[in-house]
Amino acid sequence: MKHFDYIIAGGGCSGRSLAVRLLPYLKATHKQVLLVDNITKKANDKTWCFWEEQPDLFEPVVCKKWKHLSFSSSITDQESPIYPYEYKMIRSADFYTYTDKILAEHPHITILKGTVENLYTENELAYAIIDGQKYSSDYTFSSIPQVQTKKTERYQYLLQHFLGWIIETEKAIFDTERATLMDFNTSQKAGTSFVYVLPLNSKRALVEYTVFSEQLLTGKDYTDALKDYITQQLECKNYTIEEREYGIIPMSDHPVQSQKGRIIYLGTAGGFTKASTGYTFRFIQKHTTAIVEQLLKSGAPHVSSVFPKRFRTYDATLLHLLASGRVSGEEIFSTMFQKNKATQILKFLDNETTLTEELHIFKTLNKKEFAYALLNRTLKFFRI
Repeated sequence: MKHFDYIIAGGGCSGRSLAVRLLPYLKATHKQVLLVDNITKKANDKTWCFWEEQPDLFEPVVCKKWKHLSFSSSITDQESPIYPYEYKMIRSADFYTYTDKILAEHPHITILKGTVENLYTENELAYAIIDGQKYSSDYTFSSIPQVQTKKTERYQYLLQHFLGWIIETEKAIFDTERATLMDFNTSQKAGTSFVYVLPLNSKRALVEYTVFSEQLLTGKDYTDALKDYITQQLECKNYTIEEREYGIIPMSDHPVQSQKGRIIYLGTAGGFTKASTGYTFRFIQKHTTAIVEQLLKSGAPHVSSVFPKRFRTYDATLLHLLASGRVSGEEIFSTMFQKNKATQILKFLDNETTLTEELHIFKTLNKKEFAYALLNRTLKFFRI
């Protein structure tokens, strides 16, 4: 049985982010890491979008940045500068290539292609069974989803599901300085539905149709929605589809255990996907940064929290309100953007606002409906 100081189970965004952030610490302490995944990641299977004030570790693979965001619906239509933030886009293929190069050159990282069959803690060590072989470590970091039994009588379960196309148009129709964060000018029958548009140049953009609902749609539903949006809202009839991406992100207030013994969970598996929006990339970076900082301080990677717990209550309340159907998602987000600065909304969605700033935002929303949703969620939570 081979021993590593740390094992990282899962070589996606969170596993690679942690591995790269660990490198200076590993060099200083001469510790060894095993990074394992069951596939070799090369394809552009995801696109990560996020906003930040200062460039971070993965700035070299940011493929596009925007300083203005637009929001549209049947209720409002507005564009806002977002300084000091920039809205950024990273293509997963670029991220995989960049991190592959960095990690392959580092003597303290061992990369293994294999299937993780089991993870457990015993006698103050973490163990991983990988393709029938047993490995031990001081700690294992895992982005492999935990098995959960749904408790629909207590928690809310929605899905964020989407189909995106990178399209090339004959005419220059895109404003390269502005990204569309949400455009609700699409059918709301399937659930809270919107399109975002990320221009890569004046003739090329990622156009993505997103739905918040309990059930997935048929492939034709996503395709028809994108076709309708491109022809009607973008007023474009002649275009080619260069790339496609489809994804499903869980949106739930079901609690996730961030640590079991010496197994620490990362990314969505650790509860670092924001329940009300699906944004994950920045929360992964905050969590992995905090892990390394804690290792430097104490030698142990225990992180209690990377943001105040009240934000989970906010997310849960919104999920319950969306699921109730009493107020549409279009109305909720339109009101928020109409009555608050875009920068304050971004700060709030990043879980970085103060309580005073949050109260100011809450005052602009439908207080009666949000209070009802909070009460309903609380009663369900305590239901036995």
